[in-house]
Formats: sequence, structure tokens, C-alpha cells
Amino acid sequence: MAAPSEKPSWYRRLYLRVESLSSTPHALGAMMLVSVVDASVFPIPPFALLVPMVLAQPRKWVRYALLGTVASLLGGFIGYYLGVLVHQGALSALNINLDARIERFGINATVGELLGQNFWVLALLCSVLPTPFKIVAIGSGMVSVPLERFFLAALIGRSARFFAVSGVMRFFGPTARKWLRV
Repeated sequence: MAAPSEKPSWYRRLYLRVESLSSTPHALGAMMLVSVVDASVFPIPPFALLVPMVLAQPRKWVRYALLGTVASLLGGFIGYYLGVLVHQGALSALNINLDARIERFGINATVGELLGQNFWVLALLCSVLPTPFKIVAIGSGMVSVPLERFFLAALIGRSARFFAVSGVMRFFGPTARKWLRV
């Protein structure tokens, strides 16, 4: 007698639903919408749509990667400004002082300056790695990473991620899906 199958988690069901959009006429619009919302608040990466779309139409891989990158950057700006709002509201409500000065170990800067100066490197890494981009975007706004540094990190990182995933799918096909774990 077979054991009863477990119901998939809400996250898995949502992921499968988003992935099923890839076979509809609205796939490109859905991927761009998911890219925008993923960069700010959505828990499903746009690659759930991108991968099957490239597998179905490999010649459009550059177009899909480019449009996904642009949409993700737009969502990143939304996330960044959400972070700015959190910084302005929550930090003051919780009485967190990012202007506290650190003068030890040869460091002479405020906590906010230290985070803002170095967070963009983390933003770059997390834009490429399979981490939630929304955390990077919101976090960059929260710690006042200069907008141009955030944009540069996001542009490099998200372009690399979208073009790498699309290119691998284009040139290595369905077998590459296992390597990317998307």
C-alpha cells in the first residue's frame, strides 16, 4: 500500500503556478512582472518563467534576458525606495542610530557610513548569486548605499544572472536545468 503523498508547500504550489505561465501567450509580460515584483517583495524568482521560456524558444534568449534584467532593475529601484522608507520610519521608531561613530581599530566612521560604503559589494554579489534580490534592494535603501552604487551593482549583477541563466538554457538545453536548480 502506497503512502499518501504530502501536499506541496504553499511556496512550491506558487512556484509551479508561476512556472505554468511560461506556456501561455502572456509569458513575457508575466516574466517581466514577476521580475519587477521579485526585486521588491515577491518570493518567487523570475527564473521559474525564464527557464521554460528559453527552452521553448531558444532563439529569443537574449531578448528574454535583457527584458528580465530591465524589469528586475525597475523592481530593484522600488525595493531600494522601500528600504529608504523603512530607514526613515522604522529606524527612528526603534531609535536605532546609524550616525553612531566608531573610533576603534583604525576606523573612524559612523555605522551608516560603514554599511553604505561596503554594502554595494554585497549588493553586487547577491545580485548574481541565488539570493533574494529584494533583500539586497531593500537593504541598500535602508543603509543608504548611494543610489548610483546600488544601480551599478544591480546592473552588473542582474545582467550577469539573467544572461547566464538564459545562455546556459539556450546552449545546453533541458539538461542544464538540473545544474541551475531553478
